[in-house]
Amino acid sequence: MSYKIAFGNISFKNNVQIQKPEKKDNPSPVVKNAQPLAKPPVSTLLAYVTYRADSKNAGEVGVKFFNTLSVEQMKKQYGELAQKTAAELAQRAGKPNQVLNWIEVLPQTQVKRLDEIYALADSLKQNGSKKLGIIGIGGSKHTIENLLSLTGNADKAVFLSAVDPDSIDDFVKKLGDPQKAAVLVASKSGTTLEPSVDFEAVRKALKDDFKNYVCITDKDESKSKLRQLANKNGYKCGIIHDECGGRFGAFDDHTLTALAYCGMSKDDMKKMLEASLKAQKQFLSGDITTNKALQRAVFNAHSVLNGKQNQYDYYFSGRFEGTALWNTQMKKESHKSLYKVSGDLTGPAFLHNSTEADLDEGNDSSFFTFNTIKNAGGEKYKAYNALINGSLKAYSERHPVALVELKDLSPSSIGEFVELKHFEAMYTGMMLRALKSKDAQTEFKHPDVLPEVVQPHVGIYKKEVEKILKSTP
Repeated sequence: MSYKIAFGNISFKNNVQIQKPEKKDNPSPVVKNAQPLAKPPVSTLLAYVTYRADSKNAGEVGVKFFNTLSVEQMKKQYGELAQKTAAELAQRAGKPNQVLNWIEVLPQTQVKRLDEIYALADSLKQNGSKKLGIIGIGGSKHTIENLLSLTGNADKAVFLSAVDPDSIDDFVKKLGDPQKAAVLVASKSGTTLEPSVDFEAVRKALKDDFKNYVCITDKDESKSKLRQLANKNGYKCGIIHDECGGRFGAFDDHTLTALAYCGMSKDDMKKMLEASLKAQKQFLSGDITTNKALQRAVFNAHSVLNGKQNQYDYYFSGRFEGTALWNTQMKKESHKSLYKVSGDLTGPAFLHNSTEADLDEGNDSSFFTFNTIKNAGGEKYKAYNALINGSLKAYSERHPVALVELKDLSPSSIGEFVELKHFEAMYTGMMLRALKSKDAQTEFKHPDVLPEVVQPHVGIYKKEVEKILKSTP
């Protein structure tokens, strides 16, 4: 699909679109060309955080914006592009060779396979195991970390992705009694260096008679050395589905099996998958006034086009520890060098290691997203809410800030939150490439496969490592 980009008050200079300054009586002294913050109607921090609720936020996750465009301004300046971008993604979803089967196809498939997934997880417990060892790297690891963390089950698993002997030894020790160990290894092809080395080392440590492994890999034995190994040795197997992509495979077998093992009920998993499907339908809409993923993408793209090259996601809860790892990969692999992903940090620790630089008067190139969890307030949440709202006030007086707030940590909220991150990543990359393209004033056409779902440059380091391994006696 090709289309012209001509809308709002975007001009073009040296193939990059620059936001034309709007005439204002009182322009912001800090963030140029962005909407100045409205003064809160009452002098309370809580009123400050709830004041700019100009996004129509029906659902489990709310989005608000500060010191940037309002949603109405987003619609005026980027609405046409947003609509076309959503349509582009929708018409590709479900088609062969698009790496987009995580849209509708995967969650629909998994809802039907819940009994199979729980049987696989239960099989790992038959020897009395209490902690799950997980071998994987990249999306095969971070998707699990994200959902175990959000569901409060992070302490029920131990991960291995490093290949140094000390890390491998520590992993085996954390498994506990070798007779009661349980290990899940995830690799689509079974040839990725790190999990291959780790699995071989763990198998040697646990001895040949240990069989309590689950190998999550390609369903086709001819395409997976891991499945060949599993079939030869009688290990149980699950599936990494085709055309889902590691970081977008949040609801593939490796993650769902880990969640099932670590305590998520089948009913809750079904609710999470159903919420995912519901959110996907909402996020495929071309209406930017209701599509929160499009709003988040416009916030990101508009910030970058106005000179904000350093992007940060900050998380106000330990439950987001895994999210920070997963979302960093999501942005870096999806957006390449479109802007600088400066870091995803879990708070309030970042307030003591980053704020000095963030709020320095010379810092005019950053934009932020605060990720939080809604609560009932009161004495119990007094410090938590003060940290969120005080930080929001301080940061948004200097920088563009978006606030993403989960209604709670229910399966439905988690399902929608995951999809918000998925679709935000897709739309941000698609919009920025369109806006920065030399063809932006004529006919812009996305490539055959969207760059947001592939990572060709990862192979560069792999080739060099393979050369060294082959040349080393």
